[in-house]
Amino acid sequence: MRGAAEHVIIPTPSPAPSRNEALAPMPMKRPWRTWLLALLLAVGPVGSALATHANHGKGPRVGVLVSDLRNPFFAYIARAVESTLATDSRNAAHITVVSSGFDPQRQDEQLKEMIRQRVQLVIVTPVDSTTLHARVTEARAAGIKVVAVDALVQGADAAVVTDSRAAGKLSCEHLVRTLGGKGEVAIIDGPPNTAAVGRVNGCREALNAAPGVRVVSMALNGGATKDGGVEQMTRLLARHPKLSGVFAINDLCGIGAELAAQVAGRRDIVITAMDGSPEVAQRLQDPATLIAGSATQSPTLMGQRAAQIGLTLLKGQPPQQRVLLLPSKLVTRENVDGYGGW
Repeated sequence: MRGAAEHVIIPTPSPAPSRNEALAPMPMKRPWRTWLLALLLAVGPVGSALATHANHGKGPRVGVLVSDLRNPFFAYIARAVESTLATDSRNAAHITVVSSGFDPQRQDEQLKEMIRQRVQLVIVTPVDSTTLHARVTEARAAGIKVVAVDALVQGADAAVVTDSRAAGKLSCEHLVRTLGGKGEVAIIDGPPNTAAVGRVNGCREALNAAPGVRVVSMALNGGATKDGGVEQMTRLLARHPKLSGVFAINDLCGIGAELAAQVAGRRDIVITAMDGSPEVAQRLQDPATLIAGSATQSPTLMGQRAAQIGLTLLKGQPPQQRVLLLPSKLVTRENVDGYGGW
């Protein structure tokens, strides 16, 4: 389609209002058949192969590598990148989006293929910040600009991330307050990237400042998925019958943890997480929810800023900030009605 970015594999999350008007996402004007194609492609194997598209325009070739398109957070990032790159109707970008399903080796292979295809810009949400380093270095050596989103990876030209440590601390301070400053608490961790590490470190800082709190587990990895949250919460409840609180690495994991606790009849558990997702915002409006709060992120803003920085790099200009650190706020049962969402 002339005058628009080439379309790629992006499932369509339900529209959500932005946090405020200044950060409102750009309007999406793709035809219905494009959305249908996206939906049909999205239900297939996640990240199984690169989607390539012929584009006779003169715009840049851009590869967008996300951790898992089944997680709406990453779908919002991809959609924001696409809409931002589509603003120049005379210089349409050729965009290819792939999902690794939180598999670091798959993501490494996907970036290798992007290098082979000679894309000019890569925007990536790293699954494993360490594993991806060598391939990012290879991409940079090939003249490809690399912007990391959500988590840092050494060697990237720039990064757009939430202040994960501050967010983790914010979420776990609320966990401690809700528990009345005492009880057995566990952390359900996630993928080995800087975002997860920062969240856990921030949470530990908050928990260590509460003498009445005893941390009984920090080693379980829920994979940042709902199924992983169910699995690890089930394990925690079996091992620690006096467990009273959990910090989950992201909202999907927290929702899974809540499901497991409800199945076990443990409606006294308190759970906090991170993302401020539409699903958790909806859960917080239910008086029966076990989720007490979530430290927010804006995937729409993150995707927009990453694309803007990428365009700056393609012009041969350095970014104003090599690492753009975005703040987080806490959304709770008490303030969810005023929360604008993603």
